Amino acid sequence: MTSEERREARYQRRRARRQEKREARCAALGSIDQVFSYRKMFFHGKKCCNGVRWKQSVQNFESHLFSGTARRRREILSGTWKPGKCVHFTLCERGKVRPIDAPHITDRQIHKTLCNEVLIPLYNPSMIYDNGASQRDKGLHWHFRRLKEHLHWHFRRYGRSGAMGLVDLKSFFPGAPRQALYLRHQMLIPNPALRRVADTVVDHAPSSAPGRGMPLGVEPSQQEMVALPSAVDNWLKCQMGIHCAGHYMDDYYIIMPDIEQLKAVIREMVRRFEAMGIRVNKRKCKIIPLTKPFRWCKARFTLTETGKVKVNGSRDGIKRARRKLKLFHREFVAGKRPLSEVEQYMECQSAYYRNFNDHGRLLRLRRLYYAIFFGGAMCTKSSETGQPSG
Repeated sequence: MTSEERREARYQRRRARRQEKREARCAALGSIDQVFSYRKMFFHGKKCCNGVRWKQSVQNFESHLFSGTARRRREILSGTWKPGKCVHFTLCERGKVRPIDAPHITDRQIHKTLCNEVLIPLYNPSMIYDNGASQRDKGLHWHFRRLKEHLHWHFRRYGRSGAMGLVDLKSFFPGAPRQALYLRHQMLIPNPALRRVADTVVDHAPSSAPGRGMPLGVEPSQQEMVALPSAVDNWLKCQMGIHCAGHYMDDYYIIMPDIEQLKAVIREMVRRFEAMGIRVNKRKCKIIPLTKPFRWCKARFTLTETGKVKVNGSRDGIKRARRKLKLFHREFVAGKRPLSEVEQYMECQSAYYRNFNDHGRLLRLRRLYYAIFFGGAMCTKSSETGQPSG
């Protein structure tokens, strides 16, 4: 037996073991009537009501939860369940407009059961640790701390030599290739009944282009998209052996001591993404020396000469906050906005910037707030309206 044949035999054995583990994980979930049992669906239906019980639709849903859960369970087991239409609206999140498609709460009950009982147990084992979006006990600020750990790890070995490579995926949710999602279902969900439910959610998801797009606001969509680039993630971590690499949804970072090698890795990453049908925003792909500050996920990171990592919040957020305070001042003078809402807004801004090394920014913002609302003529205005003046 030649070396090539031995290598192929080892690969086939590893492939067979991986397939056995996938089938064992799916078998541990049970059949579709066990996954979508009445107890589990009722539990996740109650979870869907948390925080939104002021809505009339949620009150109607919860008042008929006993009979409604039984009816939706029969539709799932018989294969006749189809998701309803989503409510479309837009949000402006930190200056970026995002289209949201919100499903009805009756569909959210099935979505939450599918995510927690099927997608998360089957997808998580194939995801890398440094993928922190839409996962329990992780999140954006967890990933900020993880990036600081990677910078410290790199500094202890190489100092500030090397560079940070930033890769951004273009239209990650609207341009998601659905064929890649179907192939992922075939590979990771061997049970045909469970795979049919997962395929149905993807089939009926609203999109602007045929064969592409997953909506924001749908819980299975978040789990599908956070696990979609796992093949490239495992290639980075396992085959290339890059320790300082990770991503938060569609924002990637790679830290390497050799800049030329980093360029080669990014070129191969782009090639692999495009082969999967995932588009890369090449205009936003950058290589920044570690001696200079860089921005990642609206935060500014600086690796100092002593190895300390300084993290600053969004500079544009401070500009928006100053403009809003001046607008709120005009509305307060006109009697259109109470002071309590302004105080609540200031507490939100303070909570955000307290997470970063932004004591100076927060101090200047508070000085502006007190100068506008509690200085000079504003004290008279507060006494006339009965509002506390300071």
